[in-house]
Amino acid sequence: MKLGRYLRYAVLGARILFPTPSQRRYLRAIRDSGLFDRGWYLACYPRMPLICRLMPERHYVLVGEAVGLCPSPDFSPRAYLHLNPALAAEGTPPFAHYIARGRAEGRAAHDLPSGASAPAMPQIAAAGGVTAPHAVLLHLFYRDQWPAFAARLREQPFAFDLFVSLTDDGDPAAEAAIRAQILRDFPAAQIWSFPNLGRDILPFLHIAGSGRLAPYAAVCKLHTKASPHRADGALWREALVEGILAPPGRSAARLVAFAADPAAGFWVADGHVCRGRDWIGANGARMAELAARLGLAPGLDDLAFAAGSIWWVSQGLLAELAATGLTAADFEPEMGQVDGTTAHALERLFGLLALRRGYHIVQTTALDGRAVAL
Repeated sequence: MKLGRYLRYAVLGARILFPTPSQRRYLRAIRDSGLFDRGWYLACYPRMPLICRLMPERHYVLVGEAVGLCPSPDFSPRAYLHLNPALAAEGTPPFAHYIARGRAEGRAAHDLPSGASAPAMPQIAAAGGVTAPHAVLLHLFYRDQWPAFAARLREQPFAFDLFVSLTDDGDPAAEAAIRAQILRDFPAAQIWSFPNLGRDILPFLHIAGSGRLAPYAAVCKLHTKASPHRADGALWREALVEGILAPPGRSAARLVAFAADPAAGFWVADGHVCRGRDWIGANGARMAELAARLGLAPGLDDLAFAAGSIWWVSQGLLAELAATGLTAADFEPEMGQVDGTTAHALERLFGLLALRRGYHIVQTTALDGRAVAL
């Protein structure tokens, strides 16, 4: 697996070092336009390989634009393509078109389309179906990942109730099929369908806000994270899941230790706690706005959060998250953004909320007694 990763990085490095003639022309246009914000791009996407961080404009042209990364806080390639659909058929890179014509023509470059009203959310009763001390909440956006998650969950020796949130893709037959598959594997699972909004964060907040998760001592939040803008996106997801659900025998003991610590807020896989202002990225303005709404004191110098949004949360902290009062109206339309959305801001604010309320973020080895909780 590591060899494959090194080969991918080697190929990417070769492409970065030796762009094609058309790519070199595009890079010159970007440089001459002055519209690429190098510092902002590097701050937003800090996990790029070193060679890409040395030449971020090349990373954008070769990789970033295709997966929706933004070259500055003032331009969204996904939004620009949505507003100018003919570009996709032409094969014209959106930022290239904006530099050559769009800016002079006054075309919108960042504002995302807004609906007349927030989409309908599923009705969830506050009580019912509690059979275990713990719950697992899986947001199944990528439905082909269900077999892998089902196999992982079947291995667990502790008792849990399973909740699954799906994303409505407008195909009732396909949704019926995945529901049937889930119920074959876990007949007592409770399943809801959500609009494609707010990634895994809005379904979690909606279910938590209903009170359905309140009876549980701890809740495991999972989602089918892919991170297509990262070469190691799938490996990142596996590391996050592995850290909190494997090996099965040890995960049960760790869960007991986590639930027994009244000051533990989140449990996350080792090496996935991010600290400091460098991780704010494009989320600063939205974080400040949401922090004020959540009653958090100003300032982000003590920022620390569990990256990836795959974690266990304790009952006490869950109550804090459930009380945020955020609804579908607080989330922007989904257009494949990889940073700067309400979901990204909340991922960070969840950690800040935990710390400001006196909880700490525990990494896996801390529960084995080999490290001190962060």
